[in-house]
Amino acid sequence: MPQEDMRLVDVMAMSEEARERTVEFLDREGLDYTVSDDTNGSVKSACISLPVPAQYVEPLRAEFDDLGVGDEVYTVVTKPEAIVSSRFDHVEKQYEATGTFGHRRVARSELHSKAADLIPDDRILVIMTAISAFVATAGVLLDSVSVMVGSMVIAPLLGPSMATSVATVIDDEDLFVTSARMQLVGGLVSVASALSLALFVRYTNIGLGTIDITESLKLSIHSSPTLLLVIVALCAGVAGAVCLSTSGMTSLVGVMIAAAVMPPIGVMGVGLAWMHPTVVLGAAGVVLVNILAINLGAIVTLWYFGYHPGNLSDIRRTRSVMLRRILALIVLIGGLVAFLTKISTIQL
Repeated sequence: MPQEDMRLVDVMAMSEEARERTVEFLDREGLDYTVSDDTNGSVKSACISLPVPAQYVEPLRAEFDDLGVGDEVYTVVTKPEAIVSSRFDHVEKQYEATGTFGHRRVARSELHSKAADLIPDDRILVIMTAISAFVATAGVLLDSVSVMVGSMVIAPLLGPSMATSVATVIDDEDLFVTSARMQLVGGLVSVASALSLALFVRYTNIGLGTIDITESLKLSIHSSPTLLLVIVALCAGVAGAVCLSTSGMTSLVGVMIAAAVMPPIGVMGVGLAWMHPTVVLGAAGVVLVNILAINLGAIVTLWYFGYHPGNLSDIRRTRSVMLRRILALIVLIGGLVAFLTKISTIQL
């Protein structure tokens, strides 16, 4: 029968001792495997391939480290299209019984790789963010929700926000700096793009006869119940973390995250061009609340799912850093909530 959520693990044993210890371990575990030996070179090596459930990859990799041949073994994990067999029941039952992998999470290394792969190239980020901001601004000017939905689909926001959260819980400072920088760059590019289009429309009089700016700016949600905005953004962050740490559809969550960010950025551009400071400040507050709450929801979810560094000393240090970042996010979100609550009483 077809097995869901499987991985194919290729263990590259670069010495005879590494090969023997790995094979002995797999025999003890009762796992099916194949061995391809290479005896042509001066160093005997072997490739040992085995299919396992996704949640078994991380404990399997930990067991390889405990064999004492870590420098002579490395693993390559791939996701096959399908594996048809009924020989994995004992493996799944063995690790489901511990309760550790009940939500079928992927290994830390796979999570790290998925998060890094979601980060676009700098030029792609700038181009796609600018296009998305143009479309969102056009949607605001046209008072068209369907056009704004289009901006959400193409916005490259999922990768940087999820990578920041992953980097926090697994202690990858380089990935954190890169993803945080990309969030900042994306925000600046989107606001500049939205403003440039809004200014172009205003001063070239394109379609202004059919555009009611006051009605368009009412699309701003800064006067909505702020607590509900925070809940929506937190849910987006949680959903993104769940999909990233399992085999969920991250593209759909990306649209949800963009839905919390791109429309208010379009409103900001129009508000700046037509000089409505209340709307601009309110929309900016909504954008910041959403971005911060998305990161907060993802960080807490990933840590709850058990993602953290491998050794105890790194766990303690990472937990300290994570708690400081969580506290900072909570303080910032609280301040923005108070600000939005105050500004929501001001009329457009």
